[in-house]
Formats: sequence, structure tokens, C-alpha cells
Amino acid sequence: MMWRLIEQGGKQVVFFTISVVIARLVMPDQFGMIAMLGVFTGVASIFVDMGLSMGLTRKTDRTQVDCSTVYWFNIATGITLYWILFFSAPFISDFYAMPQLTAILRVSALTFIIGPITAVHSTLLGAELNFKLSTKINLLSIVSSGLVGLTLAYLDFQVWALVFQNLTQCIVTTATLWICVKWRPSFVFSLASFKEFFGFSSKLLGSNLLEAVYSNITPLIIGKKFNASDLAFYNRGQSITNMTSSMPTAVLQSVTYPMLCKLQHDDEALKEGYRRTLRLAAFIIFPLCLGVGAVAYPLINVLYTSTWMFAAPLLSIMVFYMMWYPIHAINLNYLIVKGKSNLFLRLEIIKKIMGVSILCITVPLGLEAMCWGSVAGSIISLFLNTHYNGKFLGMTIFSQLKDMSHTIALSAVMYVCARAVAHYMGNDIVSLVCSIATGATIYIGGALLFRFPEVKELINLRK
Repeated sequence: MMWRLIEQGGKQVVFFTISVVIARLVMPDQFGMIAMLGVFTGVASIFVDMGLSMGLTRKTDRTQVDCSTVYWFNIATGITLYWILFFSAPFISDFYAMPQLTAILRVSALTFIIGPITAVHSTLLGAELNFKLSTKINLLSIVSSGLVGLTLAYLDFQVWALVFQNLTQCIVTTATLWICVKWRPSFVFSLASFKEFFGFSSKLLGSNLLEAVYSNITPLIIGKKFNASDLAFYNRGQSITNMTSSMPTAVLQSVTYPMLCKLQHDDEALKEGYRRTLRLAAFIIFPLCLGVGAVAYPLINVLYTSTWMFAAPLLSIMVFYMMWYPIHAINLNYLIVKGKSNLFLRLEIIKKIMGVSILCITVPLGLEAMCWGSVAGSIISLFLNTHYNGKFLGMTIFSQLKDMSHTIALSAVMYVCARAVAHYMGNDIVSLVCSIATGATIYIGGALLFRFPEVKELINLRK
């Protein structure tokens, strides 16, 4: 857990610092171009692995044949996807009426050839809980790519600075994983092994594909209906909320998933593990999300300048649905641990139909209405995602909310006070510092004063 926190924390600090500097050198519409292409590369990336890596992690008696089978499948799929994107690039450019996107996509998509070379290496590191080495590799790659991006942005390469930053990160990660992880593939492909993994992962593939398509529908619509700058503002808000929600959740999941897989046949131990994980996730992530929402306006103004100011109202809404992300993810994780990928897929289909319906209603009303629609969808999804945990483990939505009620109440008080300070002091750096200090004092002081059990849990975890 500590190494994952160092990795994700270090990555976020470095990445955030670099992105702030680059955002001052590169115009919003240039970021918007990368976000436009991210719609297609994001969906394509789901097919590279097809969920086989999670199956490889879940299998405790994996063999060299198993690993090699997944490896060669990933390589073949990555090459195929690259050529599909290569030949599709002109049509994607025509869709957005931006001819320059053709060359950008063809270069960006090289990651589909490079990345799969060490996908199994990365999976084995996670399965063995070797997060120390993973941390060092990821920090090296993000610092190296950041320096490349900063240099090219300073030299006024604009969108190409972002393209080569991403490409450099992929190259450095692949090279270091190959050198540091001693596993090497055998020239073998087992159809029986592939069928075993695909039987489990095919449902996950459907779920992940649904999620990728659904999450990219909004950027696709914004890029087509509005413009590249509007998409950049939306994407900037998402990037910041991901730092406070998705990334911490990824830390918890990457550590708890292989550990909980070992407890999959002990429901009592599994239930206690999930309760502890949920309480800790809420205690850490709720105040982070709401705190960012409270200081959204001075934060955007100070870090990105007034050029990016329209991202602030979007960010202040996004936090209200991203704060629930860890609760969704951890509850759904139970179905994967228990091998119930068919139920996972069923839930995803229901939620996506609901989400698309909400999107159709809110698109004509503008970007802010679309964000509020996502808040409504997140709350409804909360009841859906907790259904099976309530059925199989007795962890209903109401029992989970009861476990987190003290955290929710204190986070709400913190949000109101910090938002009030930011509102009355303006959008300068003094307002940002004072509102952050107010929120931190209220939350940390309140948790210590009322002796929240999560404080003791974190102390024990540190020990």
C-alpha cells in the first residue's frame, strides 16, 4: 500500500506540475485535439488486453504457457489495432473537420504496438505485489516524458509536445519493464489456456467496452457539437477530479484485488475486508473531491490562468459525482473477485442505458447541465452497484452509508466553509491558500476531535 501511495502520489505531483506548466504554453484548443482522438484510442485500448490480465492475476497457479499465451495475444491485437487506427485516421479527421488530426493520430497510436510488449510483465509485478519496482519504473517514465513535453512546449511545438510526451512515457515504461522484469515469453500459444482466460474475461471485455464507449460519448459529443476549446475545459475538469478520485481508488484496488482474491472463499473475511476498504476510501477521497470543488475557481485561475476559467464551473459540479467513484468501483470489485463477471456485465448494460438517456436529455441544455446529469446518474448507479453486495454479503447501500455517515457529514461541513471563504475572498492565490487551510483544519481537526475510527486505522496501517 505504501509503495502504491508513493507511486500514485509521486506520479500525480509530477504530472500535475508538468501539466500546469504546459497548459500555460499550449492553447486550450490544442489540448482539445488530443482529447478528441482520446475518444477513439480509449475505446481501442480495451481490445488490446480484453481483460485477460485480470484473469492472469486471479489464477494463482498460472504457468509459463498461460503467461505466453496472453503475451502473444496482446502483441497481435496491438498491431492489428494500430493499423485499424492508421487507416481510419483520415475519416476521423473528416468527422471533426480537422485535417491535422490524421498525422497526430497515426503517431499517437504507436503506443498500441509498443505497450503490449511488456503488458504481461506489468501484470506479474502486480500479481506478486512487487509495487516497489513498479513505483520506480512509473516515476522514471513520467519524469522523462514530462521533460520531453516541457521542452517541446517551450519550443512552441504546441500539440506535438503533448503527442511526444505520451509516446515517450510509453517507450520508457516498456524499456524499463523489459530490463527489470526477468520473465520472457516462450514461443507457444495454448488455445486451451486462452479459452480458460477468455471465458472469464469476455464478460469483463463487454463491461469495459461499454464503459469505454459510454465515457467517451460525452467528449465525442462535445468535440462535435461544441468546439475543441470547450472539450479542453471539460477534459481539464475531468483530469483534476481523476487525481482526487480515480487515482486513489486505483491504488486501493491494485493492492486489495490480488489480496481479496485469496479470500474469495471466506465470506466473513471478505466482508470485513470490503468494509474497511470502503470506510478508508470514503475518509480519504470524499474530502479531497469536495475540497477541490470548493476551491475550483481560485484553483483554476491561479494554476492555469484566466484563459482556462470556464473549466472552474464544470469542475465544481464534477466533484459531486466523482466523489462516489470509489464506492462504485469497490462494490463492483466484489463481483470480479467472486468470478461473477456475468453479473458485472448485466449491471453495466443497465447503467449505460440509463446514462445515455440522461445524456440525450441534457446535451441541448449545455455543458453544465451535462455535468449535473452525471451527478444524477452516479447517485442512481450507487443503488445498482451495491445490490449484489447487499444480496451476498449483507452490505446493503444503507449499511454502507451508515458506515460512512460521519465522513459524509464532516466533508459537507468542510465543503461549505471552504467554499464560503473562496467565494468572499475572490480568485487569487491568497483566497486559494486560505480556503484550503480552512477546509483542511475543519476536516482534520474534526476527525481527531470526534475520534473517527479511520484515523486509528490509518495509524495502524502505517505501523
